[in-house]
Amino acid sequence: MDRRAFLQGSLGAALAAAAAEGVAARAAEPAAPPVFPPVDARSVWLVGDSAPPDPVATTSRLAELVGQHADVRDGYLQQGAVGGLERAFATLLGKEDCAFFPSGTLANNIALRVLSGEKRRVLVQQESHVYRDESDAAQRLSALHLMPLAAGRASPTLDEVRSAIEASESGPYPMKIGAVSLESPVRRAEADMVPLAQVREIASLARGHGARLHLDGARLLMAPPTFDLPAYAAEFDTVYVSLYKYLGAPFGAVLAGPKEDIAQARELRHVFGGTLYQGWMPALLALDALPRFIDEIAQAHRRARDLVAALVASGRVRERSSPHASNLLWLEMEAPLADAAFERGRQAGIRVGRWQAGRVPLAVNTTLLRRPVDDYVAVFLG
Repeated sequence: MDRRAFLQGSLGAALAAAAAEGVAARAAEPAAPPVFPPVDARSVWLVGDSAPPDPVATTSRLAELVGQHADVRDGYLQQGAVGGLERAFATLLGKEDCAFFPSGTLANNIALRVLSGEKRRVLVQQESHVYRDESDAAQRLSALHLMPLAAGRASPTLDEVRSAIEASESGPYPMKIGAVSLESPVRRAEADMVPLAQVREIASLARGHGARLHLDGARLLMAPPTFDLPAYAAEFDTVYVSLYKYLGAPFGAVLAGPKEDIAQARELRHVFGGTLYQGWMPALLALDALPRFIDEIAQAHRRARDLVAALVASGRVRERSSPHASNLLWLEMEAPLADAAFERGRQAGIRVGRWQAGRVPLAVNTTLLRRPVDDYVAVFLG
């Protein structure tokens, strides 16, 4: 055997294998995220509920508001801006009382604990935040048994609710349902809302069996202007709304309902370690943003409808939104058009959703108001 030839051949094979492995490793590396222009007052997000928070702008606005309002400070979430925020949301949602909470997870779980009382079974949507995203808090902290309905969908049917109640109450060891929790809109189900007519049917059935109702309305205020907020909230005993998703607060939530229930919720808030020394910072920001947001989100929905109409009129885009959509619309188009729209948007500082299964999501939020509709049409169509 020619040792030199053998060694040369072996070394060459090893180098070739190493080079191939290097190419494969580089190919397996995740692609670098697309680079957008610096965020400014004209940056637009056609994805999500709002623009990402700007710490500098938030701090400046908070300082302005403190200078404009006296006695904003609260003491352990009593009085001050917290009290003002609670009164504003109680009025908006048509409830007797309202309490500030540091998080929506805490608000949801305390609401279910209060409403269910000694009847520990609670009906929920399988795709809801309570069931999917709260680390079994209701089960672990309050000994509640969550019974999921409507897998893969936003709305449980009346038959599903009826069957679940009957199965629970008619077994050899009958168990009463204490509460029914409905998230609306449902983030994990394309932000669809549970229709008001369906809510009313479920509420009537549940109350006929002694159960009470909770609304996880974290994104409730994102609904179109045709949405009847007072009528919707009236079907529920308690309603939770988020303060940070689109109201400019760094954290926080509110829970509204009857005085007796909210008094108990405040007591449990303290038991669970949620009675902060002061909550005036997020409360003041949300209280300032609330009336302006109500007007601006209605304008944003109208602008989105104008945009969709212009895109559909081009013949290159079709709308495939759900009839129960909240602030998430869907545009059907060819992949090359969607990819080109994403790139044009990237260069212009307009974030366009990625093409998925033939569709592009279009989120309605107040950043839509930063530019005219023609700018968005140009991004999508070129």
